[in-house]
Amino acid sequence: MGATLLGSIRKRITAPPTSSIRYPVRGFDTTDAPARDELEFSAFQLLFGFELGIEQSGLDHGDLVIRLESVRREYQGFAYEGAVMGLAMRDAMSPMPGHRITETFMAGPDFHSAPGSKHLFMGYMGIGFTLAHLPKFMWKRALPDYRKLADYPAMRWMIMDGYGFHQAYFHTRKWVDEQYVGSNYPGFAPDPYVNRAIDQGIARALWFVHGGNMKRYVDALNAFPESRRADLWGGAGVAAGYAGGVTADELEVLLKASGQYRADVALGAAFAMRARVVSDTLADHNEMAAQVLCGCTAQEADEIAGRENTVLHGGDDSGATYELYRQRIMRHFR
Repeated sequence: MGATLLGSIRKRITAPPTSSIRYPVRGFDTTDAPARDELEFSAFQLLFGFELGIEQSGLDHGDLVIRLESVRREYQGFAYEGAVMGLAMRDAMSPMPGHRITETFMAGPDFHSAPGSKHLFMGYMGIGFTLAHLPKFMWKRALPDYRKLADYPAMRWMIMDGYGFHQAYFHTRKWVDEQYVGSNYPGFAPDPYVNRAIDQGIARALWFVHGGNMKRYVDALNAFPESRRADLWGGAGVAAGYAGGVTADELEVLLKASGQYRADVALGAAFAMRARVVSDTLADHNEMAAQVLCGCTAQEADEIAGRENTVLHGGDDSGATYELYRQRIMRHFR
């Protein structure tokens, strides 16, 4: 079922104006930002997906998927991320208990046939965007039952990665310039890993904030305390590997600047390749990033990340389990 009057009302209430993601409106430095147009366009696809997700009605996602699949293949992940954000917002706003909308889209009765299952990575991040728009007492209504979303519940930490991206992109002064560290995250705290996952998202956001200007980007990462940099550089690898927008030479500059965190960058890039390959949205710039940042093909990086996720099977959803998975990928690049 397509959009309804109620869906149009939800969209009007919750959808941010398109102009809100543009660089001049956000106050970002647009001088010498070679990836600016590419990254802005990617952000527009997320907003487009959100508008589709928030205005749809019912549990039949057929019409939503048709519209999402109309997006150019390399940008579909951003659109699906936005769509899950919209669906999670509908769950949070619904007077009915449970989280049927998000769960049926991302998992359904048969995980592998669910419309959003191939974009699970981006979907998790989309839920994080939703949390950033809700008071914390409503978070429980937006968070899905992880047992229904895949066989590795520890991947839920990507939700807080998405949350960190949102906060750094839309509240840059507080979360980046002032290096704010939050607390009290329902469903995640008191696990100390929560702020590490947020830092991974902050670094992804900074890739967009600086529009591919490598000097400003590296300086922004290194301005944070040493204790936070491993996660920040890991997030840099995800952003550079997935969103791209820069040349191979600029990626070489990034890798050289990462110094002792080269393996963290490669880890992030391997995550990006996993997301791209599983969703069948691999583009030329992803392959280039894999070659530079991982020293292997995108397919090989995906296979490494895929093999190591066995540590998550049957494991708990703690930050320690998620970090063990990350460390096992990193050992291939040290």
